[in-house]
Amino acid sequence: MLDPRPKVSVLIPCWNGAGSIERALRSALEAEAADVECIVVDDASTDDSVAIVRSIAERDSRVVLVVAPANGGASAARNLGLSQVRGEWLTFLDSDDRMLPGGIDALYRAAVETRALAVVGQRIWSDGTTTWVTKTYDRPDIREAGRKSLAHNPGLMFYASGTGKLFHRSITEGLRFDGRVLGDQPWTLRALLRAGDRIEVIADDVYEWTRPGPDHEFTSITEAKRRSAARAGDAVLVAIGAWRDVVAEADRVLVDDPSRRVIREGYLDRLVRSDFTGPVARALETRDPGSRILFEDLVQFIGSLPPSLVARSDAVVERLLWPPIVDWSRLPEDARPAYWTMARAVPPGPALRTRVNRHLIAQAALRIGRRFPGRAGSAVAQVLARAAEVAAPLATFAFDALAAVRRVRRPRGQRPR
Repeated sequence: MLDPRPKVSVLIPCWNGAGSIERALRSALEAEAADVECIVVDDASTDDSVAIVRSIAERDSRVVLVVAPANGGASAARNLGLSQVRGEWLTFLDSDDRMLPGGIDALYRAAVETRALAVVGQRIWSDGTTTWVTKTYDRPDIREAGRKSLAHNPGLMFYASGTGKLFHRSITEGLRFDGRVLGDQPWTLRALLRAGDRIEVIADDVYEWTRPGPDHEFTSITEAKRRSAARAGDAVLVAIGAWRDVVAEADRVLVDDPSRRVIREGYLDRLVRSDFTGPVARALETRDPGSRILFEDLVQFIGSLPPSLVARSDAVVERLLWPPIVDWSRLPEDARPAYWTMARAVPPGPALRTRVNRHLIAQAALRIGRRFPGRAGSAVAQVLARAAEVAAPLATFAFDALAAVRRVRRPRGQRPR
C-alpha cells in the first residue's frame, strides 16, 4: 500500500497577510520533485487572509487552513501548525515571502541524494525590485556548498531562521517555538545540532526574504524591534533563554566533545553581531530615550553568561562596549549608568587588551570607568570619553598620514611585515 503522507510539509504562519499570502502559497505549490502539503496557520487576522486561503484550499486539497482562536504571535502559530504536519520533511515559509522557483525541489533532491538530515539552501533579500545578500550572511560556512555541521562550521549560526531549509522530522521531535521574537533561532539551531554532520548546504537560491532596501536595512532581531531601543531590550532578554536552550542542546548532543565550546562562542558571536549591534548603533544614532532600558537588559544578558566566555568575546567589546565610548555625546544621560554597569560586567580578557591603539583616550576612559565605579571615577571617565570622541577624527587622520609616509619611504622591493 502506498504511503498517503506527503513528502514535504510547508508550514506558513500568517497574520494580516492578505496582500501576499496567495503569492507565498503559489510559490510552495509549484514544487514538482516532491509531494507537498501547505499548512497555513492564520494567527487571528483582521483582514481577508482567511477567506483567501480558504478559497485556495477548496480548489487544492494540498492546502490545509488552521485558524488560531486568538493572536499569539508567530511562535504560537508555528506550534499550532506543527501538530498538523504529516510530511517526512518539514520547511517553513513566511506569508510575506516566497519560495523561489525550484527551491523546494532543490532542497528535497539534495536530501534524498545525500542522505542528509537537514538541507540548507541559499536565501536572498528583496524589496520587490532589488535583490541582495547582507555581509553578515555572506560567509563561507553558509555560502559554500558541501557537508557541514554546526560544530565544525559555526558560521551557519548566522543563518538561524527556519526558512530556506529542509528538516527531517526525526530531528524535530519535541522541539517547540517560544516567544514573539527570536522564537525560531533556538528551534532551528537545536534541530541542526541534532543533524550532526549530516547537514547538506546547497548553492541553489531557494528562498526570497522580503525586507526594506539595502539603503534602509538595519541589522536587528526583527523589523519591529529595531525601531525602538526599549523593544530591542525586550528581545535581548529573550536571548538569555535562547542562548541557554541552544547550549543545553549542544551539551546533550555533543557529550564530552570539545566542540561544545565552539557552539557557545559561536552563538554568542551571532547574537551580538546580528541581533544586538543594530539596536545599539541605532540607539546612539537617534539618541533614543529607551537606550537606558536596552543597556540595562544587556547587563542582564552578559550577567547570564559564563565570565570566561564573555572575556574571550571580541564581539562584546567591539559591538557593545566601544560604540558608546567613541560616540559618547549621543548616549542619553540616563543611559550612562547602565552602560558603565555593563562595561564593569565584562571581565578583563584578551578582547579588551587587544583593541587597536588609535583609541588610547577611549581605552583610558573605559579602564577608569570599569575600575573606579564611584562618582569621581565615572566623572573622569566621561570627560575622557568626550575627549576621545572629539579626538577620534584627528587620531584617524594622523595614523593614516603616518602610514602613507611609511609607504613612501619604504625601499623599492621591500614588503611590509
